[in-house]
Amino acid sequence: MMNIVQACGVIAKGRGDAIVVSTMLSMFIFDRIEGADGRANMVPLLGGKAGLVLGLAVAKVKQALGPKEGAEVATTGRISSVPLMGGAAGLGLGLALGQSARRVIVVDGDSSLLMELGVLATAASQRPGNLMHVVVHNGTQFTGLANMKIATTDYQFAQVAAQSGYAHAERISDAAQWADRFPVLLAMQGPVFVELMVDPVPQQTRDGFEQEEMPDRQFDRMGVEALALQALLAQDTP
Repeated sequence: MMNIVQACGVIAKGRGDAIVVSTMLSMFIFDRIEGADGRANMVPLLGGKAGLVLGLAVAKVKQALGPKEGAEVATTGRISSVPLMGGAAGLGLGLALGQSARRVIVVDGDSSLLMELGVLATAASQRPGNLMHVVVHNGTQFTGLANMKIATTDYQFAQVAAQSGYAHAERISDAAQWADRFPVLLAMQGPVFVELMVDPVPQQTRDGFEQEEMPDRQFDRMGVEALALQALLAQDTP
């Protein structure tokens, strides 16, 4: 299986001007990969735990060396569905229907999507040709902290999406295959569904572990990003 840096890195490096809607884990990874300059370069997409550690380390250095003022600019064209757990696909569907000239990529979580599976039928019935719906299937929630198992094992998300009526759905486990398939899938007439089989980030919680308090901006950022996205999309209006 691939690691989360490989899963998100392929999207970050190849999305072009597509709008990206992300859930919490991918939000943090995109923040690191794209860095303060908003560009997804220089970050290696290597496999395994060693590749994950190296990729995040390089991304952290890249982020630290970037400009500190106005770092939120890096999220332009990306909106994080936090704390709206379960709402990423619905948000992405609305954006895809309202912004038919742009591709919209939803980077969902498996636990998040399980909270609102009905959105698959809704998205399929609306048939937005510009929507790519990606689910990071790592089998855990609070990934990288407690790594709590999701409610069901080996849930066949791609199969359910296909049965719901998505124009195309597939499961990908190999990072090289994902890198090859991404531009093809992004160019397809949607809605397209991709289930990425991803290794969970190693658990941090153990005896003596203390969780740092999450800053308020992580819960305010959705509104900030929505305003930035509104300003960006306003430029598309003739």
